[in-house]
Amino acid sequence: MVSAVLLYAGVALALVLAWINGANNAGNVIGAAVGARSISAKRALQLAFLFEIAGATLLGHYVSATITRGIINPAELSGEKLLAGVLVIAASTTLWMFIATYLRVPLSVTQATIGSVVGFGLVVLGFHKLNWSVLASILFSWPSTLLLAVFLSIVLYRLYTTALSRAREAKRLLVLSSALLYVCAVAALLVLVSSVGGILATLASLVAPIPATVLYAVVLEKRVPGSLHEARYAVNRHLLLVSTSLAALSHGAHDVGASAGLLQLVVSEVGVGGALDARTSRLVLFVSGLVMALGMLRWGYRVLGTLAERITPLTPEAGFAAQLSTALTMLLVTRMGLPSSTTLAITGAIIGVGLSRGRGYVNTKTVIRVFTMWVVGFPATLLLSMTMSALTPR
Repeated sequence: MVSAVLLYAGVALALVLAWINGANNAGNVIGAAVGARSISAKRALQLAFLFEIAGATLLGHYVSATITRGIINPAELSGEKLLAGVLVIAASTTLWMFIATYLRVPLSVTQATIGSVVGFGLVVLGFHKLNWSVLASILFSWPSTLLLAVFLSIVLYRLYTTALSRAREAKRLLVLSSALLYVCAVAALLVLVSSVGGILATLASLVAPIPATVLYAVVLEKRVPGSLHEARYAVNRHLLLVSTSLAALSHGAHDVGASAGLLQLVVSEVGVGGALDARTSRLVLFVSGLVMALGMLRWGYRVLGTLAERITPLTPEAGFAAQLSTALTMLLVTRMGLPSSTTLAITGAIIGVGLSRGRGYVNTKTVIRVFTMWVVGFPATLLLSMTMSALTPR
């Protein structure tokens, strides 16, 4: 009877975690596009819904494996102790995420989950049972993610605005838009086929987007207005939709790991008598991604304003550079299997485009508020998890 209760509670809490993750991180995914006034929040959320699920299902296994098996070894835990661990980790992470969402502050669910895993491992397994080398690489990836996003956004913003300023006719804008679409498609495919490896997989990633890019150019040519100003606005809007889609794909791929990894542990206990699967199943990834996308769609409006409007005023060009920088950064850390932070990536990207226009364009008060909540997150969830683990019967 206790086992059944633990199983149902573990599934429920893992899915609640997925929901609140989507709700809290909506601003990270679509905030720049909405802040640039190029798409409504409703339409942006609907677009993100589809790509969140796709990213989670196709690429979510990289990070989920590190979260649930990289820091502690679940095979060292008995059935009920493992399920109790899932409950403790999910409960402490979810509680902290609810607090952050209520305060309208974007927070990294992955960072909170890492804190919870470490807290549980310290109490139940002991200091020497934790894989400190993996944890060190994860901690190092957090500031690296921030700095990479800042760097990419500054470079992309300056290159993009320079190219726009030199475009004296609508056809040049069309070429620029098509080229950037091609870059986005190649980046996504390279991550998708990287597990296969080899020259053929790389060539396929470079060649496959060409027909779609040509089709995009043909369709866009018929719709781009003759006026240079109107054409620029249309191209910016299309590219923001593309970068938002890629940002949603990368967020789903990365952030689904927290809930999907925990859910996989519960499913493994039920399905194969406690033998832990080495890889998170596609079905678990899909379900977790679906619930996360639903959370974003239904409750994501709560934190949209923080990053979309308060860090720096966003033009369509700045919004595109920030979104694309975030997506590229998160695709990279996802493929490396590093549980990093989408919040850090988008915050760094928006700071980068703000700095490109001058230091006065960055609202330091909002940045400090976001970073303070983010820095507190890891020790807070660690202590929450340790307290719950100590109170759990063993």
